Amino acid sequence: MAAPSSGAFPLHGGFMTRISKFYLALSVILFGSFGLGFCAAAQNNLKLGVVDTQSVFENYTKAQEANEILKTAEERLRTQLNGIQEEIATMEERLTKQKLFLEASETETLQADIGIKRQQLQRELELGQDSLIAKREELLAPLTQEIEALLKQMGESEGYSFIFEKRLVTLYVDPKYDLTQRVVQQLNDAYEKERSKDAGQSPTPPGAEAGKEGDQSN
Repeated sequence: MAAPSSGAFPLHGGFMTRISKFYLALSVILFGSFGLGFCAAAQNNLKLGVVDTQSVFENYTKAQEANEILKTAEERLRTQLNGIQEEIATMEERLTKQKLFLEASETETLQADIGIKRQQLQRELELGQDSLIAKREELLAPLTQEIEALLKQMGESEGYSFIFEKRLVTLYVDPKYDLTQRVVQQLNDAYEKERSKDAGQSPTPPGAEAGKEGDQSN
């Protein structure tokens, strides 16, 4: 029997739908704000910038690592769910082929077992989705705050009047106003320094200090 396809369980379907609706509503609000801001900029010579935050997340090393963790967890859940689904399919196949030869009590027992397995499948799916959503929030919320903090710092230090979300509020933007690559570069540079610092502060391997003392005594 062929195994269920890897796409058998839309693990983030409802969650992603809610996020899409949120961004759609947000884009309407921000587009209106952008129009007002642009008019003000034209009159007062304000400094504007735009950032493609999706591109920032896709190219930020820390976000890529977080996404790999989520993908691994999702694949584990999908494998678990596919295993339960295969068990159900095997039980249903047995019931279909042997129904004529089973006692009524045996048929009822097998049907009840199938029902229990279906309940288990639904329960594991719901628990797994909730766990993935919670983990996604745990991993990505700090990154969102980090990006927002950087944009605020850039805006204040470089005199920007507005920094807009490029994908939500613009149809075209002159590349000179696009800060996306700068944001990605600064985030990755800071993360690389952070990792290098952590590596430099790693504990001394057991026996290393003893070895040094032995060398000095010689």
